[in-house]
Amino acid sequence: MERCFVYIDGYNFYYGIVNKRPEWKWLDFGKFCKSLRPFHEVWIRYFTAIIESDPTRKENQRKYLAALGTIDRFEIIPGKFQVRIARCYADCRQEFQEAKEKKTDVNIAVRMMHDCVNDTPDAIILISSDSDLEPVVHWIHKHYPKINIVVYLPNLPDERDRRRNDFYRTIGVDCMDLPCGRIPDSQFKTAVKIGKATFVQRPETWTKAIPPEEQNL
Repeated sequence: MERCFVYIDGYNFYYGIVNKRPEWKWLDFGKFCKSLRPFHEVWIRYFTAIIESDPTRKENQRKYLAALGTIDRFEIIPGKFQVRIARCYADCRQEFQEAKEKKTDVNIAVRMMHDCVNDTPDAIILISSDSDLEPVVHWIHKHYPKINIVVYLPNLPDERDRRRNDFYRTIGVDCMDLPCGRIPDSQFKTAVKIGKATFVQRPETWTKAIPPEEQNL
C-alpha cells in the first residue's frame, strides 16, 4: 500500500476551523485523515504549541493530546508560545504581554524536507494556509516531482474567499479547501481510553456550537 504523510499545522487549523466550532474540537485526526486518503497507509505529524497562560485551556489541550496519542502512526511535534511585551496602538499606548506561537512553521518545513530526503513518501498532505510554508512545498515539488502533494486550506465555508491559493496553482500543486463536512463524523468517542484503566473525557465546553451572532466577539 502506498504511504501518505500528513502534516497538520495545529495552530492554523484551530483558528481556521474549530475556534468557532468547539463541537468539532474533539477531532480524531486518524479517522479524518484516513477519510481523505482511504487507499493509502496514512502517517500523521501534528504540530502544535503547549498553552501555558490559561490553566483550563491547558488542561483541555492536555486531554486532547492524550487522546491523539492513541492514534496509530501519529506523532506530536511541539513548538512553543513566547511571551513578549507589546504596546497598544490606540490612544492609551499602554504596554501589555502577549503570547506568540513560535517554531511551528519551521518545524513543519524541516520535517517535510527530512521525510522526503530520508523516507520518501508516495503522497503528502499539508493542512495549513500559512504562506510561510509555500517555499518548502515548492522545493519538494521541484526536487521530488513523483510525490503527489495536496495542500488543504483549513477554513470555514463562509470564510473561504479570504484565503489565497494562487501560489500553489502557479507551481502545479493541488490546493483546495479542507472538506469540513467530514469533521462531524470523525470525532473521538466522549471518553477515550489512554491506558489500562485510564480515560480522558471530552471537555464539556467542546460540545456546543457558538451561535453565529457571538462568533465575531
